[in-house]
Amino acid sequence: MRNLPYLLGQGLKNILRHVGPSIFSLSIMIFTIFLFDGASAIMLNINNFVREAEENVGVTVFFDEGLSEEEILKIGEKLSDYPDIQRMKFTTAQEAWENYKKVYFAGNEHLAEGYSDNNPLANSASFEIFLSDIGKQMEFVEYARSVEGVRRVNYSNVVADGLGSVAQVLQTGTVIILAVLLVVAVSLISNSIALTISMRREEIHIMRYIGASNAFIRSPLVLEGVIIGLLGALIPLGVMWFGYPAVVDHIKEKYANLVNIFGFITREQLFKFIAPISVALGVGIGLLGSFFSIKKHLKA
Repeated sequence: MRNLPYLLGQGLKNILRHVGPSIFSLSIMIFTIFLFDGASAIMLNINNFVREAEENVGVTVFFDEGLSEEEILKIGEKLSDYPDIQRMKFTTAQEAWENYKKVYFAGNEHLAEGYSDNNPLANSASFEIFLSDIGKQMEFVEYARSVEGVRRVNYSNVVADGLGSVAQVLQTGTVIILAVLLVVAVSLISNSIALTISMRREEIHIMRYIGASNAFIRSPLVLEGVIIGLLGALIPLGVMWFGYPAVVDHIKEKYANLVNIFGFITREQLFKFIAPISVALGVGIGLLGSFFSIKKHLKA
């Protein structure tokens, strides 16, 4: 620990001595981490959108004709036994008729007065059921159809399948792109440190001759990779901290209708996720690049 300030100084000197390779490695690191941060922001917002959409995509269950409200409520209790139900909303036949009138007799309410004593939707009482996992919608539909007294089950498998697959496709693509960039970043940092080793080979031999340990010789090279990695993480995080709210505000202003159906996560929510991972990625890539380079070019 007493040598840490000296070793850090040597690591910084190594970077400044080889500005070209260091800047190139740093640029790749910044690009890699920034791509991760941007992809994470997109993914987290999409996941938030999917979660909100799942909460509003329900399965509607209708019941056999002639059943009383009490009998329907008992069937609802059976349906509620299904483990993945988030919430259930019961609509009576009278409520269904009132809702129908508001939509289809708007401005002409007097036309519906003739049905005041004869509800045309007398057998339309229903439960609207929302699942905690929309991917299990079809399983629940099969379960609901098996319950005695259920006449019809309305659902949207297109919406369910679409919401379930969008996030998965984007996650897979993001992982592949980031994996390629991580390999490139590790390789470039390794090459940058290999150049440092090559240019300091005579100095390293002298240090060994006077009794310097391998750990003392290698530490500045490891710290060089860590410093590049840390800077490569902090710079994109700074850009995201100031840039994310501006991008969200621009989207809200340009696509006002989108805001009504799409809820953006806050900057704080985003940084709770990306800040620790970005720093860990940067330092980890720097360490890996240093390790591979030292192992290959600096023999014990």
